Parts: sequence; structure tokens; C-alpha cells
Amino acid sequence: RREITAEFLFFELSAVGFLGLASMLFKEKQMGVIRVHGILPVSKSAFIVSKLTLLFISDMAFTVLMTFINLGFSAGMTILPGVLIQAGILSLIMALVGFLCAVRLPDFKQFSLFYLILAIFITTPVFLAGQTDIQWSWIDYHPMYHLFTAMKSAYFGMPVYQLPYYVICTVVIILLFLLAHKTLSCEMAKEG
Repeated sequence: RREITAEFLFFELSAVGFLGLASMLFKEKQMGVIRVHGILPVSKSAFIVSKLTLLFISDMAFTVLMTFINLGFSAGMTILPGVLIQAGILSLIMALVGFLCAVRLPDFKQFSLFYLILAIFITTPVFLAGQTDIQWSWIDYHPMYHLFTAMKSAYFGMPVYQLPYYVICTVVIILLFLLAHKTLSCEMAKEG
């Protein structure tokens, strides 16, 4: 149950983080919210943070419910802190990637095609990491592999304590945020 819960949560957070924010943003683009926001005195960072916060809270609630439903309350409570950290990292990364793609791509059809390709790339570690009879040495270079193994380790009560992992995740989140900010600024300049 722990293994399938970790895999399912990884799938869900990857998909919801990417698609959830993007679909919300595409709807807002159609309604002209980005154009209107471009002339408001609220910063672009606040616009991005508001979207991320909404998705982050829903992802954390989903993680808690999924853990308790599948593992029970007592088993879930023991591993929940480590699981929430990994879920939070994955949620922020996928939401920021979804934000970037939604702002950059002109319509949902192109976005959907891009997502199909990205979904295969993102979920590759789930299918290949569990293979014991075949050694996939290149999988260590897959960026999502480390997020997946950290999520799986957290579900088995062995959270990641390696500082470089958290430093890299933090740097990636900051860089994605800065790139999202720059992309949104360019889009608002184009719109307005």
C-alpha cells in the first residue's frame, strides 16, 4: 500500500500541479485577467504567489487525505511530515512549470500536446525505478527520478536527509519562479 500510494501521489501531484494551474491560467487569459492585472498596482510576484498558494494548499490537503485513507491514521501520522515536504517540493515545481507553459503557449490545444510529451518524461521513473532485473544506470540523470525516490522513501519512513537534494530543489524552485515572473512580464507587455 505504501508503494502504490507513493506512486499514485506522484502521478496526481505531477498532473494536478501542471494541469490545474495551467487550466486556471488559460481560462483567465481568455477572460482578459492577465491584461487587466497588467494595469493594476499589484505586483506580478503577488499574482504568481496567489496561484501557487491556492494549488499548494489543495495539494497538501490531498496528500494528507490520501495518506490517511490508504495507510490509516496512526501509520499516516508517523510518515506525514516527510511526505508533506516531498509533496510540497513536487507541487511547487510542477505548478511553476505548468504556469510557464500556460503563459508561454497560445492555446490549450498546444498545451495539451506538450503535456502528453511531458507526462511521459515525468512518469518514466515510476515505471523504470521499480525494475529490479534490469539496471537503468541513466535513470540517475533523470531529474524527476530523485523527486520520485524521495517521495517513495518518505512513505517508507526513510526521508531524505541529504542537504544537496534540498539545496538543488530550492534553487530549481527559485529559478522557475524568476523565469515565471519574467515570462509573465513579457506576456503582460505583449497584451498591453
